[in-house]
Amino acid sequence: MSGLVGTVFERSTTSKPSTPFAPGSSASAGFPQATHRSKKSAFARAREAANPAPRDFVPLVVPTGPNPSQGRVKDSDEWRDRMSKENELRVEAMTEEEREQDRQEIFERFGPGIADVLRRAREAREKSIEPTSPRPTSPRPDPLPPALVSPSPSGTRPSSRASKKLRFAQVTPNDVHVYDSAPPSPKKQALALLPPSANDDAVSLGSLTPQDAPPKEPEEGTPEYIRRRFFPSVPAHNPDLAWMEDIPPPVGSSGPAPSTLRFDLSGNSLAAAEHSSLPTHLGLHHHPPDEDGVQRAGYTLDDVFLMTRSGVKAQRAASMRMLVGIARWAQSNGEDDLKARILAAGIDALAERGSLGLHAVEVVCESMQPESIEYIPGVELGQPTKDIPLAHLLPQIAAALATHAESSRDAPSLDRLLAILRYLAHATNAVATEIVSTPALIATIYRTFLLSSSQVSPTNAVTALTLLTILASSSRANAQSLSQPADALLRFMTSFPPPDPALLIATLDFYKTLATYGLYSHIASTARLPLAELARYVSENTQNTALVTAWAALLESWIVCATDPHHTTPEHDIVWSQVAASGWGSDLLAVAAKLGTTEEEYGAWASVWRAIGAWLEGVRINGVRGGEQERGECLVVVKPAFEIEGRSENVVIGAVLNMLSASLEDVDPEMVHVGHLADTITAAIRLWLACLPPLNGAPLAEPPFGLPFSQISNICAKLATHPIWAQLSNCGASHARYRPLVSLLSRYLRLSKHLPDVSQDAWMAQALAILSRLLPGDEDFAVEIGNEIIDLLTPEWAASRAFAVPHAFWDKGGLAILKPFIVHIVRPRSDVYVGPVFVSPRSIKHSTTQRLPAVLSKDYAMPARRDWTLAPIDHLLRSGVSPAFQNLPASWDASEVDVTRAALLLTNICREISSRFSFAEFVLTREEAVFGCMKVFMLEHGQAHSDSAEEVFRDQLVGQLMDNLLAKYTGSASSDDLERVAASFLGASTPFYQYYTDFVALYDAISVSHHTFAKLLLPPTAMRYAVDYRRHLWNDFAHILKSIRVSPESMFGEVEEYLWPLETDAQMLGAYLRALVKDSVQGMLRLVALHHVASSIWLGDDRAEKLLKAIVEQGSHELVADVVRYHKVQGEAAASGEIGDETRKVRQAFCERVGLRDRLRGLLQ
Repeated sequence: MSGLVGTVFERSTTSKPSTPFAPGSSASAGFPQATHRSKKSAFARAREAANPAPRDFVPLVVPTGPNPSQGRVKDSDEWRDRMSKENELRVEAMTEEEREQDRQEIFERFGPGIADVLRRAREAREKSIEPTSPRPTSPRPDPLPPALVSPSPSGTRPSSRASKKLRFAQVTPNDVHVYDSAPPSPKKQALALLPPSANDDAVSLGSLTPQDAPPKEPEEGTPEYIRRRFFPSVPAHNPDLAWMEDIPPPVGSSGPAPSTLRFDLSGNSLAAAEHSSLPTHLGLHHHPPDEDGVQRAGYTLDDVFLMTRSGVKAQRAASMRMLVGIARWAQSNGEDDLKARILAAGIDALAERGSLGLHAVEVVCESMQPESIEYIPGVELGQPTKDIPLAHLLPQIAAALATHAESSRDAPSLDRLLAILRYLAHATNAVATEIVSTPALIATIYRTFLLSSSQVSPTNAVTALTLLTILASSSRANAQSLSQPADALLRFMTSFPPPDPALLIATLDFYKTLATYGLYSHIASTARLPLAELARYVSENTQNTALVTAWAALLESWIVCATDPHHTTPEHDIVWSQVAASGWGSDLLAVAAKLGTTEEEYGAWASVWRAIGAWLEGVRINGVRGGEQERGECLVVVKPAFEIEGRSENVVIGAVLNMLSASLEDVDPEMVHVGHLADTITAAIRLWLACLPPLNGAPLAEPPFGLPFSQISNICAKLATHPIWAQLSNCGASHARYRPLVSLLSRYLRLSKHLPDVSQDAWMAQALAILSRLLPGDEDFAVEIGNEIIDLLTPEWAASRAFAVPHAFWDKGGLAILKPFIVHIVRPRSDVYVGPVFVSPRSIKHSTTQRLPAVLSKDYAMPARRDWTLAPIDHLLRSGVSPAFQNLPASWDASEVDVTRAALLLTNICREISSRFSFAEFVLTREEAVFGCMKVFMLEHGQAHSDSAEEVFRDQLVGQLMDNLLAKYTGSASSDDLERVAASFLGASTPFYQYYTDFVALYDAISVSHHTFAKLLLPPTAMRYAVDYRRHLWNDFAHILKSIRVSPESMFGEVEEYLWPLETDAQMLGAYLRALVKDSVQGMLRLVALHHVASSIWLGDDRAEKLLKAIVEQGSHELVADVVRYHKVQGEAAASGEIGDETRKVRQAFCERVGLRDRLRGLLQ
């Protein structure tokens, strides 16, 4: 290029151009004359003096030969190509080891990055070479190149060639898409270009073909990046490095990944085909064209979440509106991670004003879906809340309530916020506590919904009151916090008729919930006049059954609080004199006289009867002469109502009993209808019991009023053993559906004690059955029934039933020493107290919650296990940490032997009574009895006794009671499992196998051939259990087999369980063979070993020949005869000593095949 282009010089003008203005002649005034920048400076003049003057024009240069530099470049390229070919040939001739050696030398000399350096150098060299394209050939000779610059300047531009025109690529109508739905612009109609004519002489410049995108380099730090940089010779997909690769998407996942999705302004997902086809006027083309030159429509998730952090509220509001639709999409597609992100974005904007805050509320509500959840009263929902940032959400809801309440009190956003709070309140008691403890949240709810006058929606106010009731039922602490501003709710009880009865009913429910903890009952005296007006209004409007039910339930709770004012918080918050002065008993009787007999009124009847029953129970304690006068006045009204045909009470009771009896034939899985009917019968029984005079142990002369006792007894007997109990699961929702049925059974048990045709033993059998049906919340009743059963079991009772118990046992307290244990058996933790269905003076003081847990844990012992009578032995085994031993009364004085005796005696008695009255479902199973007796022996585990007489199991009465208990299961079959039974005591962390190994080791250490101890070693070795149990006894402790002398006839359980299926484990067959050959087993153990060895021989086992030869060569003549003649068919009572002809022939053939025919000929004849 230096030979073609000369130095460029700036020429000096030789003539001045003519200007319309003549320059000034004097420079003495005005601005100084400007000096042109083209004048040479001193440095330029010095250079010109040193150098010769160049030519003032560029000469015409015509290249006639190659440029020397081009020649050098060509020679260099030829040299590089030649060396490259020589290197390739040399590398091809090398072996793999030589190549690897040279590669390592290069890495050692230049470092591991030399490959990267060489690669960059090659790429730079390739980029420096200009790509050349071949010139089109032409038959005409090429003209000489014209001069680059003309010596004389020309004032005209060169003319273009007239024969050539320029145009763009040919465009056909098919290449242009016209959108019929809407034009790109409202003012212009899109037109397609016409196709070019046939004689068009325009020259096409060609169509644009986009270049391929450069290959994407892997991200730094990824396995592929490391492979390319440091291990280029390693294959791309090395199985050894698969653990470093990203986890692929789950197989079967439908739809595109969320990162590739695009959404419209409503949050609807756009199909992939719509990304490039939607018109531009929809406002979705905000992205620049991508690498393919296509401007795609829609917003990606990253776009939407970026807009949620925008400083422009309009953009944030638009993003929230889109997130509502995206949340629906995430819900339907199971995108939990995306839902969490959407929820967090919505929570951040909850407290904003205007449309932004409204859409944010909608986003949070759509993410949590509170409207789609079914709530069951009195049960924790238990929904997972780990992804919900409660610490951030709850203060935001408080601020949002205040913000949205100022703008519109009827806005749907307020409904959504209340729905969210209701969902959280139902979730768990811990979440409810967080709601109550959130600063300003409860105060905002009161101020927004309950302290306003006309601006608040009644529906929102009712929802807010329901929310407060749910929060109060969650825990005693929450109820105490919510009771402080409860005076404000009296405004809903001051005017009658109320503007909205639903508000009045919700207020009564809230006050009733507080009263179940003994709280806020002083309002009964503070608001005496409004309550009196309320009683008159309820009496005049009994057709409003919901109001009657709520009012009677509130009076019931306040009456219970006044029954024992020492249990209220604070004490004496309400006293009985206030109840008597209020005349609630008369009010309840007046309302009952006006109720009808329709099915819709059954709930009101039940509530009124329960309240009257609570009032009569309180009168018996606090009234004069046990409330004789009040009870007589009540019976004057109640007795004829229940006994005279056609009276309302008589009609209702008869109808309900008939409906309940029919419903038990086909029970609805939800059991709602059955529960309502059971509630009505339960309330009637409670009223009957409350009408009883103080008996003080004397028999009842006559019932207070008549009831269909036989029909009630039949229904309860059928209900106690109904198949529906098999559907009772471990969740709180299931228990809530069964609570009305359990309440009916528990009240009937109180009733049956006074029925003349129910004996003492029959009542005990009923009590034992119903104890197994009680649920959390019924612990107090369970303790009462357990204590009553113990009180009935006197020495006289035991002697009359042939229970031989020495007088020394009764002199030390008898079964009464078990009473302190019963409290802890039914309630393992004293700080977990679920309120009962019927509040009591004890429950209002001690209950910690009114809700059942979502899932029952070990903190709840109800329903009681069948082996609850053996639970005192559990406390003996864990006496160091047992709460029973830590809370024993000072007068309690009993030894381990005394407690064990009492527990075993109670177990024997309960088993005997339940069996006699055909309550087989509630009888102790064989595995429960076996494990209970095993725990008696394990009392000696880890104990250091100097005298064996101190061991509990050696006590004569203990041994006798264990033998009596186990004897009931001799030869009986069972479908229970020892491992399952033991899990309730051992827990999940200790397997039963570990317990069994300790049990066997304890027998080896201290048993001295104890007969019962030895029998308890065998049940886990039955064939339905794992082979590890048999290996442990027959191999690891083979030396104790001689001491186990158990006959098949005395073995509890079926002998078949130890024989079938046949043993296939080689180690066990060897142990059986060794025990037989050494003659170290007898009785049951010899039968088991003989059966498995002989059956393995004659049924064609692979080891048959070796087993038979070992028996013949090492065993005694008696053993060989027993093996040869052994024949046992599964299902037969016992093994036969004789074999049939066909069997004899088969065995003779086998003996002949193994070469033992001559030696065994006499035994097979």
